[in-house]
Amino acid sequence: MPNAKRARHKEARRQKIEQERRQAKRQRLMRRIGVSVAVAVAVVGSLLLIKSNLSTPLVTTSTVATSSTTSTTTAVSTTTTPMAVGQTQADALARQAGCPSSTSTRANNLQWSKAPAMTISTSKKYYADVVTTAGNFTIALDPINAPKTTNNFVFLAKQNFFHCIIFHRAIPGFMVQTGDPTGTGSGGPGYSFADELPAGPYPLYSVAMANAGPNTNGSQFFIVTGASGQSLPNSYSRFGQVTTGQETLVRLDAAGNADPSSNGVPPLVTHRILSVTIHN
Repeated sequence: MPNAKRARHKEARRQKIEQERRQAKRQRLMRRIGVSVAVAVAVVGSLLLIKSNLSTPLVTTSTVATSSTTSTTTAVSTTTTPMAVGQTQADALARQAGCPSSTSTRANNLQWSKAPAMTISTSKKYYADVVTTAGNFTIALDPINAPKTTNNFVFLAKQNFFHCIIFHRAIPGFMVQTGDPTGTGSGGPGYSFADELPAGPYPLYSVAMANAGPNTNGSQFFIVTGASGQSLPNSYSRFGQVTTGQETLVRLDAAGNADPSSNGVPPLVTHRILSVTIHN
């Protein structure tokens, strides 16, 4: 009898251990599934953010403050996070540049009835020096692969269209978006033009047009700041690459709103473009 009793106890312990092992395995599997679903939802949600409602605002007569300061930038390592620029400092820089005191005030009333005529040469190189309240950066534009989009950006920059426009959306690890004079995500220059879609992916710090569907490009654009942006489908006209001043993009990314329910709006710190200067 004692041997039989010990055998029963031994079998009971074995069954209990096996049950606990199976339960632990199920819990590990559920945790992996949960993480995978969360990541998938976050990425899919991020992809939808670019396709904001870019409805055309009312056409009005306009004047706009000008800024002709050319930015000077230097390439630096982004392995460490640059010192952040807080809202108070950003607002002070914006006021010095003549921007509205409120980020909800429309930056300008510039509107056109049709896309600009082609004035750039595809045989030339074009660069855009961008000055913001978070720092400066330079975009190497791509007139060969995106001539219409580059021409549009050059036209708007020379019209001082981007002066004082805010970065109205910023999602850490994904992208920062700007170019809407209303600051709402639904504004533009009054016209739209056709896509020039890239054949390949969107590298880190590449620059592309935001849109509301095929052939709805206007003035809003975004800059890829992380892996989620690099995995976007090629549905957005890519027209440039940030070549210097990447630390500014690190600051803009860090100022983003990571709350999934916010769609990146508003950023934790609202920064502005102060000037965009085009040169060859």
